[in-house]
Amino acid sequence: MTPSRPRVISIRGGRVRPSGSWLYLWIDITSGEIVHVGGTGFDPALRSHLHMTSDDPDLGRIRATVIRYDERDFDVLAFELAEGIDRRLARAALIARLQEDRDDAGDMQPADALRDIVDQIVRAVSEYRAMLSGATE
Repeated sequence: MTPSRPRVISIRGGRVRPSGSWLYLWIDITSGEIVHVGGTGFDPALRSHLHMTSDDPDLGRIRATVIRYDERDFDVLAFELAEGIDRRLARAALIARLQEDRDDAGDMQPADALRDIVDQIVRAVSEYRAMLSGATE
């Protein structure tokens, strides 16, 4: 984004409108554990803020589900999805792939477009976790 092109955040009827499509992973920077995989139409920074601050467990999922969330440090890796990619299907495919990698099992074969997206995300997450691992040694 250049200074001459503003980022437009649309507010309609008192609510922020979704402005994109993202998959994101919360990674504990000490253990490398992936504690959450999510998808959102909102800016990932806003969504991360809500995860930590909202009393509503549907919005504040990290706060509601991750033990000692407020004593741990996380990095959130966010990946923008191209227009036309179904975020829910992509999230499900990513979760299945991460589970497959962990279990060395899994029969799910996502459609080619999703497979390419998921493969790119898994590679980036693996590289990031390896970097974290090297930084803590």
